[in-house]
Amino acid sequence: MTEQLADREIVVLFSGGTDSTLAAALAVDKFRKVHLITYSRLGIASVENSKLNADMLIEKYGSERVTHEIINIDKLFKFVSYERYIKHLFKHKFQLLSTCGLCKLSMHIRTIKYCLENKVWHVSDGANQGMTMFPAQMKPVIDELKKMYIHFGIAYSNPVFDFEAPEEATFINKEHMIISSNVAGDEAVLEQRADAKKGDANKTSGHLLYKMGLAPSPNVKGSDYDRKRQPRCFQFVLFNIFAIKYFLATRTYDEYQDDTLGFFKDKISFFTKFLTDDKHEKKRKKVF
Repeated sequence: MTEQLADREIVVLFSGGTDSTLAAALAVDKFRKVHLITYSRLGIASVENSKLNADMLIEKYGSERVTHEIINIDKLFKFVSYERYIKHLFKHKFQLLSTCGLCKLSMHIRTIKYCLENKVWHVSDGANQGMTMFPAQMKPVIDELKKMYIHFGIAYSNPVFDFEAPEEATFINKEHMIISSNVAGDEAVLEQRADAKKGDANKTSGHLLYKMGLAPSPNVKGSDYDRKRQPRCFQFVLFNIFAIKYFLATRTYDEYQDDTLGFFKDKISFFTKFLTDDKHEKKRKKVF
């Protein structure tokens, strides 16, 4: 544990999957206390699965070092999805179907509230370069999220972002058990993965967890073992149709990323003010 952070605490957005579990384990080495926060809402199933790896971390490192809490964000997610809906519909069109990005933004907004209430000034998660179809795992969107956190005096980091995905795992079929067709979107993801694989072939989240004694094998990401330890969200199907079947079927990944960034910059700007402006006080009480 570094001397600078030895007396500090951190929140980890924790699904219980391979990447967030590694992010949590790495945080234990740097911080006095790690708050694992898992979010639930309608549409997300088996949230209790996250307790398996949370309990494993608590048993290994101690309950005084690691805690786990499940927080419902159903009202907040609905508000994040539908605020200024008509305006966004005309400006951003089908980006309104980016359910995964809107859900993750809701989690970040609730995390900021948690941090301010508990005086925790560090946050990390399992965002990873191998999942850049998701808005909250795109580097440009992550940079905007970091600006939002900085506004509140909170440092947000992605300790496993540069870790590589297992060679045989593909964006759709391994992570979410949905068979993908050979459309432009899939090719864009695979091309990005190929460009990213320039480092150590063993530098995967699963490999390091295995070395730390926190996984049964080096290649657990996307496996049945992994899936049973994290929530399942079947609304991903809607996001898959929008991103892969609609957008990337005819346009490039760069165009997709640019459109996504524009939409989420608007959302992030609004919610940065929403969290503090007096005019939003009544609405804050309703959604939190």
